[in-house]
Amino acid sequence: MRGPFLLATLAAATPAAAQTVREFSVVRQQQGEPALAVQVDFAAGSLALHPAPAGALYGFRLTYDEGRFAPLAEHGRDGSLRLGAAALGQGGVRVASSRSATQAATIALSRQADLDLAFRLDAVEATLDLGGLRMGRLHFGASASRAALRFGQPNPVRCAEATFDAGAGELTVTGLGNARCERLDVRGGAGRVTLDFSGQWSGVMAVATEMKMGELVLRLPRRAGVRLTTDTFLARFAPAGLTSADEGRTWTTAGFADAASRLEVRIESAIGGVRVEWID
Repeated sequence: MRGPFLLATLAAATPAAAQTVREFSVVRQQQGEPALAVQVDFAAGSLALHPAPAGALYGFRLTYDEGRFAPLAEHGRDGSLRLGAAALGQGGVRVASSRSATQAATIALSRQADLDLAFRLDAVEATLDLGGLRMGRLHFGASASRAALRFGQPNPVRCAEATFDAGAGELTVTGLGNARCERLDVRGGAGRVTLDFSGQWSGVMAVATEMKMGELVLRLPRRAGVRLTTDTFLARFAPAGLTSADEGRTWTTAGFADAASRLEVRIESAIGGVRVEWID
């Protein structure tokens, strides 16, 4: 069931290249909602996400070709929220990608509500600023996309789990220390995945990565204790600042057991290679 909207507008623009470009926007004010489960389905365009202004639960703005897409903005009474665009098909609306059309979306989410976030992207250029959001869980799935996720400020709550599936695209996640996630599961295809663990964090963070043909770049804080475990021997892998006592299957930093912040990374496969970079 859809909830009431404070603001919803549809405005036509000048057709270009046989397209009728329209703009859809909606803003919902905070009304004491404690939590929000957000599902974002988006394809063939650009997506930006950032924290909402004080007092707003969420905002969504979409520019789209009305001959091929319809806006998705469904807010349920159970605290669910679905945002994005659906491709028009015979018999109604269906979620799908259309690479012949380009669209643009901007999403804003509350800093006050506890959030479970899920993204399903296809052929998207995404920039997601998640800093300061009360994120309890995150699932990010993308194909043929280039995405940059940033945690510029600490998460006010503990994040139980974050999963990233980059497919054959490129994924960069910055400030993972601020995300405060207990566990990360990362899968990559033929592209590059960069994980930057800067930020304010303490305790143990467990990371499981499964790479196929792609490259994995780990940007590790010098102050953290790090242990990397691999399931197979990685040729030419001898990162500075880490030592191995078992012929290259496990690599650790000095003083790992006593470090206030400890990072345990398991690399299940990495045909494309693994690179370690140290950050202050």
